[in-house]
Amino acid sequence: MVEEPDARIITAAGVSSGLDMGLRLVELLTDRTTAQAVQLWMEYDPQPPFDSGHPSRATPEVIARAAAYESAARVAQ
Repeated sequence: MVEEPDARIITAAGVSSGLDMGLRLVELLTDRTTAQAVQLWMEYDPQPPFDSGHPSRATPEVIARAAAYESAARVAQ
């Protein structure tokens, strides 16, 4: 992933890099806790931008938000 804040450009190539970019965009558009909750919800845990891809490393706030996303996704189905 390449981020050029002054040029307002973020780009990525490849699946994992695209996931990293997506998480960075979530962080920029919302906040870090939301991005970490999305990472946990996706169970994305190779060398991610946040260390919250497994419940053993996520904060209680991140776990609660990921659980809320899961509940909302089930209701939407």
